[in-house]
Amino acid sequence: MRFWIIYILLLVIQPITAICQSRWTNIYYGEKNAAADYFIESYDYGYLIIGRHGGSYPHFDWLIKTDINGQILWEKTIGEPNSYTAFACLANGLNGELYLSGSTTFYDDMQDPIIIKLDSCGEKQWCRVFYTPGNMDYANQVQATDDGGCVVVLMYTGYDPSGNIDRLCLAKFSGEGELLWKQCYNSTDTSLQHPDADQLYMTNDKGFIVSGICHYENPDPPHILYNKPYFLKTDSLGNFQWETVVFKDIGAAERGHGWTTTLNPSGNYYYSSISHYYYNPYSSSPALVKMDLDGDVLGVYDLVNGYTYGGLAWSQFISDTVLAASAGWCNDLDSARQYAVLIDTLGNIINSTLLSSDIYGPKLQVAYDQKLVYMYNTYQNNQFDVYLTKLNYELEDDTLYTYPFQYDTLCPYPIASDTIVLDDCELIVGMEEVKPEKEDKNGEIIIYPNPAQNFINIEYPITNDECRSIISIYDIFGRKVKEIKVPKGQQQLKVDVSNWHNGLYIAVLRNNNKIITKQKFMVLR
Repeated sequence: MRFWIIYILLLVIQPITAICQSRWTNIYYGEKNAAADYFIESYDYGYLIIGRHGGSYPHFDWLIKTDINGQILWEKTIGEPNSYTAFACLANGLNGELYLSGSTTFYDDMQDPIIIKLDSCGEKQWCRVFYTPGNMDYANQVQATDDGGCVVVLMYTGYDPSGNIDRLCLAKFSGEGELLWKQCYNSTDTSLQHPDADQLYMTNDKGFIVSGICHYENPDPPHILYNKPYFLKTDSLGNFQWETVVFKDIGAAERGHGWTTTLNPSGNYYYSSISHYYYNPYSSSPALVKMDLDGDVLGVYDLVNGYTYGGLAWSQFISDTVLAASAGWCNDLDSARQYAVLIDTLGNIINSTLLSSDIYGPKLQVAYDQKLVYMYNTYQNNQFDVYLTKLNYELEDDTLYTYPFQYDTLCPYPIASDTIVLDDCELIVGMEEVKPEKEDKNGEIIIYPNPAQNFINIEYPITNDECRSIISIYDIFGRKVKEIKVPKGQQQLKVDVSNWHNGLYIAVLRNNNKIITKQKFMVLR
């Protein structure tokens, strides 16, 4: 009986794992100058890749969906011809929805953070832009959350009340696009400056870890700032829990850059991939950092030594004690090498294979079948090319699936390849956009003309006459520029804005200290 069960299983498995003579490597937009920025495995075991044509600030980005073998099923062009858009990250929700984060110049000559949601058919559901004139800010990471929403990393979005720049923030959106909270992290450690984020990782307790880099002041004179690996942990509401600066007590001797973080299968240690820089002699190594759940560093393990350039970019566990990773090391950038590696938890290389001869570090996804999928860019003959490669545990080219998988099953119709235009993005200005815990809505504010030059008319719903209503108007920095006590029974006001600065404003109607409704308008001359 046991023999027949095994025989039947082999008959079922054989067509799925049949070998194709071609290598499991795909090149996308090989005829164009195109680079990829991020990729994920989809719910149906295909892959979603976001990238850009041309330079760093293109008019349009591209999004492609592939099957399990990397063959394109459909593609979307995202953007519009009169502004620049660049998406850096994407995340898949539980119901097949997609969240994309990046930057756009749609509303300003300076880039602003943008977040869009696509449904399971690749159609735009909503678009949000943090409008901050004069700031070069962006959203470079996004994670889908179990409640159907998402959390994004915001960089350089503004200033706190003390005048410190809000360089690193997290913001949470509901599935309907409501901004639920925004938290910024200005460290109390006066030696820590300029934190930057490279990865957002959701932890087992539904909190988040940001991996990146900061400038940390040398404890010894002349107190120069040096790059150090930086990690920040929050709870599920974005409340600060801890931050860790690796090598902060060593001064100039050791530095580094944190790239990604993952949790070991037992759930008791964090392992982070870093570039480990040495000051004397100048060298760099790919390295693995081990931390406990409170962020205390328990060990730093170099993979190789004696190279001028080196870094461990991405790593994920494939067993209790083995991580798949991407790493690079070389002595000059002209001879750069990027490798797929298997390492143990002490940073010892178990196996490695060359992926590309370039400086651009590959990104990694461990697929549903536990195979290893790497995405990387190469730059040759004055253009970028995008590669997707799948390897097995021996770091050999994987075989192609011949089983007929079904794709995009959460969409009731075939998905078309078309363009997604960013023409109706809602602007977010300060925390006045955050929905209060209790909010009564009895109609809407109507403001016209919008944009305005010299005056605005404000029409608003009748409120409780026993409590006089107040209309407060705020600028883009959340500063109150005007407050009006609404006369009883009156439903319209005229406000002189002839001396106001150009920009975006928000009018908020309150009654009995509760927000009734609000509306945005612009002053332009």
